[in-house]
Amino acid sequence: MITENMTTQVLYVIFLALKPTERWRAARHPFGASSAVEGWLTVFAMVALITAVILIIWLITDNRRSEDRLKREIAGLTAANKNQYAKYRRSEDSLKREIAGLTAANEKLQQEITKLGQQTPAKASEKMPSEKSKEVHESKQPVAIEEN
Repeated sequence: MITENMTTQVLYVIFLALKPTERWRAARHPFGASSAVEGWLTVFAMVALITAVILIIWLITDNRRSEDRLKREIAGLTAANKNQYAKYRRSEDSLKREIAGLTAANEKLQQEITKLGQQTPAKASEKMPSEKSKEVHESKQPVAIEEN
C-alpha cells in the first residue's frame, strides 16, 4: 500500500512536469532513445518463438512416428500371438483326442479284466493257497494288450 501511493505520486509528478507537446511526443515514441536495443530484443524474441514452435512441431511428429512404430509392433505381436494360440488350440485338441482314445482303450481293458476275472474263479479254487495269493498279487499288475 505504501509503494502504491508512492508510485502514483511519482507518476503524477512526472505527468504534471511534462508540457503537452512533450506528452504527445512521449505518447508517439514510447521507447525513446533505447528503441534500437528494444528492436533487437523483439527480433530475438521472435526468433526464439519460431524456434520453440519448430521444436514443438518436431517433437509432436517424432512422438507420432514412435507411436505408429509401436502400434505396428503391437499389431505384429498380436498376429504372432494369434498364430501361436491357434497352434496351441490344435495341439490341445489333439491331446484331448489322444486322451479320449486312451480312456476308451483303458475301459476296454478294464472290461476284459473283469471278464477274465469272472471266468477264472473256478480254476483258481483248484489251485493251492500259496498259488492263489501269488495269482492275486500278479493280477494287480497292469496288463498290456497290443492291438494291431
